[in-house]
Amino acid sequence: MKKIVQKTKNIKCVDGKVKKSDLPGASSSKCDVISADNAMSGGQFDRIVDIVKSGGIVIFPTDTVYGIGASIKFKGSIEKIYRLKKRPAKKEIGLLISSWRESSHLVGRVSQRVRMLMKEYWPGPVTFVLASRAGTMALRVPNHKFALKLLSAVGPMAVTSANMSGKKPAGTFSAIDPELLKGADIVVKENKPLSGIPSSILDLTGGEIEIIRERE
Repeated sequence: MKKIVQKTKNIKCVDGKVKKSDLPGASSSKCDVISADNAMSGGQFDRIVDIVKSGGIVIFPTDTVYGIGASIKFKGSIEKIYRLKKRPAKKEIGLLISSWRESSHLVGRVSQRVRMLMKEYWPGPVTFVLASRAGTMALRVPNHKFALKLLSAVGPMAVTSANMSGKKPAGTFSAIDPELLKGADIVVKENKPLSGIPSSILDLTGGEIEIIRERE
C-alpha cells in the first residue's frame, strides 16, 4: 500500500483520501494512513513504533472503538491529546497495556481476586479501575492483534477514544473527526468496522465491584 503523506496547505485526511480542507482557520496538516494489515509488517510496524517512542500521537483500532494515544513517557503528547479532543483536564485518560502482568509495574501488587478478574476478562472490552500509589488508575488489555503488538513494543500507552469530547466514539474510520486525524502523527485504519461500543468500566478499588460503565 502506498504511504500517504501530505503536508500541503489546507489539506486534511477524510476516509483515507486527501481532500481540500474547509475547516475554518486551517493552515497545514498531515495525513499518514496505514491499513492495519500493512501496519503489522516489519518496516511499517517499526516506523510506527519509532514514532510512538519519539513522543508521537497515533490513532489506531482496538477491539471496541478507534483510540488516540501516546506513550505514558511523554506528558506533552498526552496534554496535546486533551487539547485535540477538547477533553476536560479533570477527566483522566485510561492506559492500555499488553498483558495483565504489566499491571504490577503501574499499580504494584494486586490481590488474588483482582488478578483472577484480569485473567478472566483480559484481553477484552473491560477496563479495571485500580488503586495505585498516585490514587487510581484505569487499565485495560485490548483484544486486537495490532494493538497488542504495538503495546508489546512500546509499553503502556495513554489511550482514549478517537472522538471529540462528548461525541460518539468512532467505530469506523470515516467517523473519526478530521481535526483528530490532522493532529495525529500516524493513523492505522482497520479494513472492517469495529464494534463501536466502548469497554465496560469496573471499579475494583473498594471491597465491592462497582460498575461505572456497562457495555450496551
